[in-house]
Amino acid sequence: MLAGKKITELKSELSSDIICPKCDYKNSTKVIIIGVYKHLFQIPFISGGKTGKSICTNCNTTFELSSMPSNIKLAYYELKENVKTPFWFYIGIITLKALVLIKIFSKYI
Repeated sequence: MLAGKKITELKSELSSDIICPKCDYKNSTKVIIIGVYKHLFQIPFISGGKTGKSICTNCNTTFELSSMPSNIKLAYYELKENVKTPFWFYIGIITLKALVLIKIFSKYI
């Protein structure tokens, strides 16, 4: 594929105080922060933001961010505050800018 977008799991945490709304099992909900980036020739260029989902390890129920119950959504936002967008999401654009600067300054040497 020439260009597109990919997703990667940035961080996940098994929350101890959340009860699954489907099976009522405590200590089984895993909250996951997912990073999205756009790539060209498989080289990441730009971050597409962060999203999330939750999975119950007992009943395998998955909630996307838009359909998460409020208690799980609160745990998601708390976890998202601590997760930074990785540096390598921008490695393509940084390399491109560096090559342009090298080309510009090579005229003056």
